[in-house]
Amino acid sequence: MTRHFAISPDVNVRHVADWFIFNTKVQRMTGLGFHATAYSDFAELHEAYEEGRADLVFANAADTAMLVREHGYLPVAAAAGVSKEAMVVVAADGPFRGMADLPRQLTVASTSAPDVERIGRILLEPADLGPADLTLDVKPNPVLVAKAVMWHEAQAGFLPQDAYEALSAMVKAQLRVLVASRIYVVRNALLVSPALTDEVEAIWDGLASMNVDPDCAELLTGLGAPHGWERLTPEDADFMIDLMDALAQE
Repeated sequence: MTRHFAISPDVNVRHVADWFIFNTKVQRMTGLGFHATAYSDFAELHEAYEEGRADLVFANAADTAMLVREHGYLPVAAAAGVSKEAMVVVAADGPFRGMADLPRQLTVASTSAPDVERIGRILLEPADLGPADLTLDVKPNPVLVAKAVMWHEAQAGFLPQDAYEALSAMVKAQLRVLVASRIYVVRNALLVSPALTDEVEAIWDGLASMNVDPDCAELLTGLGAPHGWERLTPEDADFMIDLMDALAQE
């Protein structure tokens, strides 16, 4: 029986190929066949969740909370020393030089990733911009968020920091970062569905082996885990659920 590995739009688009290599390694770790699918749209990814086409996924914090709480997914690992931060960007050639320049009603481009959106909304609170002051323009992925801001289709954008850093120098030159988060505790997590409960230890053992294998160093960097993997426990997942709940109430 073939299992499904869902590659989230959260991952660095320049390193999608590394996730297919990782998929091959997971097959060797478990002895199971995995079909990897790279999603460029969060809506399609969430359909895969609902239809049972995500036995393994490197999920953002909001999806982690949802998958663990509502679907019984199990945490396996996270990238050691790496957190998910967000930023508010505007067009470099636009009129907004700082938070004080933002208008009372603001159109913001964002993906449907709730963790980045929630952090972005909190970052705008010092400008006295609340939920009623923001019109969200949802885009399928961070690259289209950046383009919407560059092309003045939106006045501002919410971007994950790693997605911003992955943009080309030409694109970044057309954006201005107004503010960035420093939360440090929001993280992506490698999760397995309940169907793979018996494979958690095998996968973790394989990840731990990658950590000490010099030949895996370049691959780990491409996967966004330059310092290797660290084990995630159910308690870590509970903390992520509580954190996402807290951010949702801001």
